[in-house]
Amino acid sequence: MKKILYRFLPLVTILIVALLLSFFSISWINYLLITSVVLGVLPLILEIFSSFKAKKFDLEFPVVITIFILLFLGQIKIAATFVLLILLGEIFKEYILWRVKESIKDISKSLPNTAFVKKQRIIEVKNSDIRKGDIVIIKAGGRVPVDGILLSKEASFDESVITGESKPVEKRGGEKIVAGAINLSDYVIEMQAIDTSENSTIAQVHRLVEKAQSKKAPLSHFTSRYAEITSLITILLVIVMFFIRHDISQALALWVALVPVIFAIIVPVATTIGISLLAKRGILVKNAEALENLTKVNMLVFDKTGTLTKGSPEINEIVTFSSFDQKDLLQLTSSVEKYSEHHLAGPIVKRAKEDDLTFLPIKDIQILKGKGISAEYNKRKILIGNLKLMKEFGISISDNILTDVQEKEKAGNSAIFVALDKKLVGIIFMADLLREEAKSVLTQLKKMGFKLAILTGDNKIVANNIAKELGVTEIYSELLPEDKINFIKKVKSNGEKVIMVGDGINDAPALTEANVGIAMGLKGVDITLESSQVVLINNDLTTLPEIITSSQNIFKIIKNDLFIATTIHVFTALLVIFNVISILGSAIFHQVSSALVLLNTMRLFSIKNNSRGKRGCL
Repeated sequence: MKKILYRFLPLVTILIVALLLSFFSISWINYLLITSVVLGVLPLILEIFSSFKAKKFDLEFPVVITIFILLFLGQIKIAATFVLLILLGEIFKEYILWRVKESIKDISKSLPNTAFVKKQRIIEVKNSDIRKGDIVIIKAGGRVPVDGILLSKEASFDESVITGESKPVEKRGGEKIVAGAINLSDYVIEMQAIDTSENSTIAQVHRLVEKAQSKKAPLSHFTSRYAEITSLITILLVIVMFFIRHDISQALALWVALVPVIFAIIVPVATTIGISLLAKRGILVKNAEALENLTKVNMLVFDKTGTLTKGSPEINEIVTFSSFDQKDLLQLTSSVEKYSEHHLAGPIVKRAKEDDLTFLPIKDIQILKGKGISAEYNKRKILIGNLKLMKEFGISISDNILTDVQEKEKAGNSAIFVALDKKLVGIIFMADLLREEAKSVLTQLKKMGFKLAILTGDNKIVANNIAKELGVTEIYSELLPEDKINFIKKVKSNGEKVIMVGDGINDAPALTEANVGIAMGLKGVDITLESSQVVLINNDLTTLPEIITSSQNIFKIIKNDLFIATTIHVFTALLVIFNVISILGSAIFHQVSSALVLLNTMRLFSIKNNSRGKRGCL
């Protein structure tokens, strides 16, 4: 906005005043007009010199030459009017880019300036002074200053600043909360900072959007190249027209009609708007090239673990024996497992807390490495672990139970045996369960016409069960990381344009190999963006159709822009050729085309989609 206020508006004001005064008989008015024209084109001249230094051809160069030729021919009023129209177009363009920047600044403004840190006592510090490991206090209604881990038992947050979802998110102790989130709980909470404010998720989102145009989209290269070729053709036409009619004014009018200045900014402006708006909804698109590639894909390949599944084991089934019920078994098991560091212990303890079970007083805890854990409760011996542990302590298990366990393990479950006083009292089956939204998302993608494939390192039984549940026919099992890369290479060689959806770290090679790599969740923005072109911060599969639809909408508008500009340019050229309009009319039509193109591009700010699967699409 400062550029508009301090550079363009004063020049526009001077030009308007000078043009109005030119209708009066004032001897020095032409000098004022010429000065105004030179000052008006000065910003363009500076941009041209910058382009020449970078060994690039600037499409503004022929326009500036045209203006100086008009001055040389004594067409001062026309030159001034032409410059005025150009400056108004620049103001319009700068206004659009300002809106984009402001929308991203809104994200950064979501961070508080200060925060309360708990040391020997609670002190208020600048947000930038928070260090990794600090205990931060968040008041009710306060914003989270840095990314952190919730230390309080539970809390509710509004994470819409990052995810775009206004629905409250319930968090339990140990779960990650992102900077900018609002504490919706009616009490004070504590969290531990896991990084500084400058490395927070929200800060990295801001930096990403600022760098989004560092790599042009292929269509941007095409339009720039098209504009350069069109400029050369236009020069030839202008020369031919001049030699035929010997009228330099109309020759210049033809040049003004056809010079494709607007073509150079259509793609950068539209893609910048698109990337910025997607970022506000928790979808990070690395650059304009990735955005365009999303419009070309016809196949989506999914890794199973952490992508179609939740990525961490949960209790799938609790089987009890003797007089134990499920609640008793879970209470006993969680009371012991709370002392274990095994990766399957956490979900059991978490489930017990969710069910508001109280932990029993456990004694004599012993970690039996590779087998499980033993403990004592009310002088009764407890054993929790795998089948090897049960056999070692002589726990009797019937063949029917063992057969059932084997079948469930083949289907992807892990069995945790629980024995009390050398008697089997229950089995807890753990599994990495499918996301609730996985089936509906894949069904929607199939309806949109995409081919689908699932890659997994699991055995065929597990893979086939997943394929059946999700309604996918193409699934590949028992794959190593290199097998996934080879699969992507193979389908690409067959002409497919592929999106690979994975967790961003384990699937990094396959994500890199795909035409577009999409990483689920945010296990470190820097890591995921090294291998993927898109990161879903909110870890939500339902945004996949939205990303594709949004990118299609963006490039549909870009193509509309190209059509509008080309049509008006050709129409104006015909009017010039048939002497219907002069150079002033040509300049007006040229700037009208630029204004219409930018107005059409601004539709990206307001286009919405009503369907659930395409919610909030551009």
